Amino acid sequence: MTHSSRVPEAPASMLPSLLVQPPWTRGSTPRSTAPPVVQGLKRPKTPTVESWPPGLREEFRDASDGWRRRETPVPDDVDFAAIAEYFRSGDALEDARGGRRSLRYRWLVLDGPDDLANELLADERYFDDYSGWVYRVPLQRFAARRGLAAHPLLLHAAKVHLSCAVALVPFLDDATAQFMIKGMGVWNVEEASRAWFAWHGPAAVPFVIPDALRKPGPKRTHAENGLAIIVREHGRECVIEAAARYGEHVAEAIAASVSDPLDRYPDPLPEPDEDFVRERLPQVLLRGKEHALPVSATRHLVTMLRISSPKEPYPGCEPVFEHLDPDSLAELAWALYTAEFVRDRWASEGVEYALRRLGNAGTATRLATAMGRWSKSSVWSWRGWEALDVLTALDSPDTLRLLDRLARKASDVNRMRPYAQERLNAVARERGITPEQLADRLVPDFGLDGEGGITLDYGPRRFRVVFDEELKPVVLDENGRRRKTLPKPGAKDDAALAPAAYKRFTDLKKEVRTVAADQIKRLEQAMISGRSWTPTEFSEVLAGHPLLRHIVRRLLWSAGTTHFRVAEDGTYSDVHDDALDLPDVPVTLAHPALVTDLVAWSEVFADYELLQPFPQLGRTVYKPTDGEETASRLTRFEGASVPNGPIFGLTRAGWTLGPKETGGYQRHISLELGEKQYLVLYLEPGIRVLTPEDAPVQEIEQVRLATTGHGAGKLTFEELGPVLTSEILATLTKLTGRHKEA
Repeated sequence: MTHSSRVPEAPASMLPSLLVQPPWTRGSTPRSTAPPVVQGLKRPKTPTVESWPPGLREEFRDASDGWRRRETPVPDDVDFAAIAEYFRSGDALEDARGGRRSLRYRWLVLDGPDDLANELLADERYFDDYSGWVYRVPLQRFAARRGLAAHPLLLHAAKVHLSCAVALVPFLDDATAQFMIKGMGVWNVEEASRAWFAWHGPAAVPFVIPDALRKPGPKRTHAENGLAIIVREHGRECVIEAAARYGEHVAEAIAASVSDPLDRYPDPLPEPDEDFVRERLPQVLLRGKEHALPVSATRHLVTMLRISSPKEPYPGCEPVFEHLDPDSLAELAWALYTAEFVRDRWASEGVEYALRRLGNAGTATRLATAMGRWSKSSVWSWRGWEALDVLTALDSPDTLRLLDRLARKASDVNRMRPYAQERLNAVARERGITPEQLADRLVPDFGLDGEGGITLDYGPRRFRVVFDEELKPVVLDENGRRRKTLPKPGAKDDAALAPAAYKRFTDLKKEVRTVAADQIKRLEQAMISGRSWTPTEFSEVLAGHPLLRHIVRRLLWSAGTTHFRVAEDGTYSDVHDDALDLPDVPVTLAHPALVTDLVAWSEVFADYELLQPFPQLGRTVYKPTDGEETASRLTRFEGASVPNGPIFGLTRAGWTLGPKETGGYQRHISLELGEKQYLVLYLEPGIRVLTPEDAPVQEIEQVRLATTGHGAGKLTFEELGPVLTSEILATLTKLTGRHKEA
């Protein structure tokens, strides 16, 4: 932001008092006198009660995580008694978590008879099924539907994964109070804990007092902070009155100990200097965006963030945030992250708190981009995988897409990729789908219309943008003629519409470029692996997708023995160009090794001038030579000399180098083809990854089809089938330059 474009600074009268004169500027000091301690107090052991803040039950009942519309509805003829027996007998334990087990659980809890639903909710054998961050929404719906009956499950789930704590807000008992006390200052419980203390107020005090008067330590601090919220919302007297139930001496101790938590801060303070704030940080705007914080107030805000942590934020932060613009707070958090360097950690605790609490969708994208670039050594030394917790905590509609990108493309293949994939697998299990099906649903539509394009309005002229076989944008004028690119706005164009349309096109090109190559590669791999879709899935996530439809209609598909293509209008047609209805069988991408009428289909695609996103109809099909079909060793490729470069290229295509052996050499590389199916190449003398120039050329000593990644166990082409056979031979032919000659 240039000096001339800076927003005017707000006068002190417009600022929250904490940013004008925080406690450390008023001469107050952190409490140094010994706090009163009363030991031996017994917490009340009363039954759990529920009390709902206005509107919360309705909010929980109608909660949606973006996938609810895809849930399988309860069948009209559902047998709830049979479902109850399925869980009661333990038969459900034989099924993997998620899938039909999760689906039936939800049906019974949300729609079943009260007695059967309550019985299932009390069955602790299934508590772990709903103990992950992706289960927050179902748990909220369970709470709204079943109330007290759901409480044991909710408490267990929250203890296993803290982000589930929000579902406990309506409930009051000793166990819930203990959880909420411990949750004060914990980033993904803090909001729920604060809401719990604020709502239950005086009723919660008896459960909190014993911990607020215990010996000084973290738990006492959390309890005192909880009481401070009650004091703020309901008054100091109610806390003292509740303490009197334990005796007058307890009431006096509470009266002495209930101090202002704002006075609790470290000494010395990590205050930033004025030059740092003025030169390195963006302006922080007040809500309304007409005024900005003065440098002095921004210094105090940054100090509050620096003395915070995800587990224990400074109590003054939340009251201050309410007065400030969320977007500029997100920019401040990111600026603090980029401006600091912390040894042995990906971010300081204060900056981590700032990112978690203040970040937005843009922050999520920036953070994921940075995480994707971190090297293996950086992730290890910085504990960079912990940044995934921040990413998943940010309120962004793109979180799952960002996790998917990290799982596939992060530079660190040992930690960042698998940890991100674990998060995605958890989501897939909860949805009852596979990770591949989840990936289908993560492809953005980029705001394209039903025909898979956009119309850009310049005022006096309009342009149509569609996509080619590589998902590159194609610009058409009003007569449908193809242009080289979109023209820049001219003097005769609308001064508002044209620049906005041009920017929309520029952004679209960049956005689509980030996913296009991945989606084309993913579909090619689906053809090789034989992955299938149900007809409904195919129609919804592929043929009907605004972006993917442009490559789907340029490929040949199979439904059982029926081959078909997707026409321009979205209908399906056979090799004779006759319309057809898809049979109710799985849909796959046709591999040329399995297409008997390949010539005829090639002619159809040529007639329609359909260029393909990857080689399919024109793909070379390789077959084993005599004797290779039943052999587990492919001798005709052995003895070939291959530079290290192409071998490193294999690792980028999913191959795995073997462990280091004597001298630091890695002497084999393998590709997993399927369950207990591997292609293994033995290298001589082997690759030293840190110093590959020590042996720049490798001899392919042996080529094996095996049941393990290190080459043990025999496997043959007969067991792999014609598609994998062709692809293996194509890879080896390209790598070694050897064809069918023995």
